[in-house]
Parts: sequence; structure tokens; C-alpha cells
Amino acid sequence: MQSYRISGAKIVTKSEIIEGELVVEYGKIVSFGEINTRFKYLPKVNYHASDIIMPGFIDIHIHGSNGCDVMDAEIEALKVISSSLYRQGVTSFLATTMTQTEEAIENALSNVADFGYQYSHEHHFANVLGVHLEGPFISALKIGAQNPVYLQQASLEKLNHWQNLSRNAIRKVTLAPEVEGANNIIDWCNTHGVIASIGHTNCSVACALDAIDKGVTQATHLFNAMSGVDHRQPGAATAILMSNKVIAELIVDGVHLAPEIVKMTFCIKEAEGIILVTDAMSAQGYGEGIFELGGQKVIVKNGEARLENGVLAGSVLTMNIALKNMLKFSACSLQELVKMSSFNAAKSLNFDKRKGDIQVGMDADLVVLDKSFQVKQVFRA
Repeated sequence: MQSYRISGAKIVTKSEIIEGELVVEYGKIVSFGEINTRFKYLPKVNYHASDIIMPGFIDIHIHGSNGCDVMDAEIEALKVISSSLYRQGVTSFLATTMTQTEEAIENALSNVADFGYQYSHEHHFANVLGVHLEGPFISALKIGAQNPVYLQQASLEKLNHWQNLSRNAIRKVTLAPEVEGANNIIDWCNTHGVIASIGHTNCSVACALDAIDKGVTQATHLFNAMSGVDHRQPGAATAILMSNKVIAELIVDGVHLAPEIVKMTFCIKEAEGIILVTDAMSAQGYGEGIFELGGQKVIVKNGEARLENGVLAGSVLTMNIALKNMLKFSACSLQELVKMSSFNAAKSLNFDKRKGDIQVGMDADLVVLDKSFQVKQVFRA
């Protein structure tokens, strides 16, 4: 169904909440708000007055879902991940890699490129907007659930090779600014229109601020796997909170960050400075048990994913629950949730003219939620 009307639910944009109808023709939003009688011939989908329509979620940091991982480097795995995300209200995402062997990284990059070429227009899949390269140019001192065996020195030659393999799909690179050659990677990102994101770092506040001055614009899972806020030896997290040049990823599952830290971050960064992500691994939507992340054993129990040594290994969070938690922890508005779950991510990737909001002319990437933030229906273009 490419042309239709949606009626009954409240329409939430990044700036307002509107009652009325939302009209889609051939995958584009053509009208919303006041009922336009010239579209009365279109089929109508009715929802409850307590339901809300928001832009489809954009998750720029996710490793896997429903038993599959981006590093599986198989088309079928990406089909499983993309269809699972679509059912959760995610209409676009960055396929996120891990610090593994060069061969594993290259296979994953090639696979994402192939998948995008073959399936980018399939409407029952979340759209892969590109790759988030998380590592291998990161710190061994803040390794998190990455595998330290496969850490590498920053290399422009390697990065150029990987970008070619991915058919220019690398859109974001997580790096530690203290590793040798990191400044070259930041410069490369700025030159190639790629997001440089500070993460998995043990750097000082001065080093982090210098990296921001050089062109780092995002922070990978703020507070997690990074030097923190210390009153005598402030680290990377301090610089990120200080700077309005950096948008911070937050994993708001109630495990990675205490509710008070989420609220504090919202008070400092405001909605414009936050992007909600899941950092989910293959266990997302799959239940408890033994899984794998980056070649390492992960135990999922009580809603937490951990390595055998107890270190958090991504999450099993879904975006709709991240929104529900963010609303509870910060008392933000629904419009601010749109910014944090869709618009800011789209803007950072230069897709904000097409995605991330509900405006005439934009892609009809939409999610319908009930009052408990359960996903009722998803539309993609």
C-alpha cells in the first residue's frame, strides 16, 4: 500500500503535536494535520486517539538482532536483522561492526554493500544507511566487550581499502583519540563526510577536547567504555558534556546508565545533543541464553548481556523501550523524543531532508505506538 491516509492518532513531529490525518502518496508525506478532502479517495487506516505517530526510529549503533549479527557477514543474517528491526519501529540503521580480524571486518563490509545493493528498496526491511565501524582503532584500556587481540594501529591505507570494499558505506568511525594516528583518521573522516566518534577511550579531558577541535562530532555510548567525570582527573565524558559540538549516543536501558545519569545528561546536553541507540547484539528479541559477540561468549540473563567476566556486551534493548525509559528518566517531551530517536541521527548522516521528521515531501518512514510505547504498525516509504 503506497498511498493511504492515517487517521485518529496524534502526529508527533520534532516541533509539535498535531491532530488530524496524515496522507501518504507513493512513499512520500503529502499532507498532515487538517483533513484534506481531495485525498478522500485513498484507503484509510484508523487508530485510537491515545496512539501516536512518530518518524521511524533510526538506530546508528546496532550489532544484531533475532539471533544474527552483522559480523556473520551473510545476506540472510542481514535480512533477519533488518526485518526484526522493522517490526520494532526502526526504519533505518547503521550496521555496526566489531574489532575482529581484518578478514572478518572485510567480509562484513562487503556483505553490507551487497545487501544494500540488492535489498535497499524492500519495504519490509529497515533501510541500511551504511556502516558504523566500531574499532579497531580504540584503546586496550577501555576495551569493553571488544576483543583486544584484534586491536590495530590507525591506518589510512586500511581505512581507504575498507571504504572501497564497502562501496563508500562507512558513515561513522568510533576511535580513541589517544591511539597513534588517530588525528589522521579524524582528518580522513572530515574529508570524506564520515562521522568521527570518540569512544572506547581512556584519554584525558584535554586530549578529548583537542579531538573535538579537530573534528570529532559524536560520542559512542557516552560514559560506557570511556574515561569519565572525575573531580581531579576528568576524562573524555567530561569533554563531551562540556562541548556543544558533540552529540552523544545514550543506551537508555536502565543497565548501562543509572536513571539519574540519563537525567543529568539530558539537563546538560538537551535533546539536540543526544542520540538514542540500542547497541543491541544478536540476542535482541531472542530471549535468554548463550550467544556470541565479536567471537566472545555472551550470557544473556535478566535483560542484561555480559561476557563471562561480567563486562557488559552490548544490550538487548529495543528502540521503543529506549524511548519509554527516556521519557520516564528525563521527563522530556514527545517532540524531544523525536529529535533523540530520529531527527538527530538523520541530520548527522545528512538525511534530514528526507528522514527523521514528519514534514511534507519527506519519506513516509513512520511508526505507530500505543500509550505504552508498544509498536502497533510500521510504514516505510
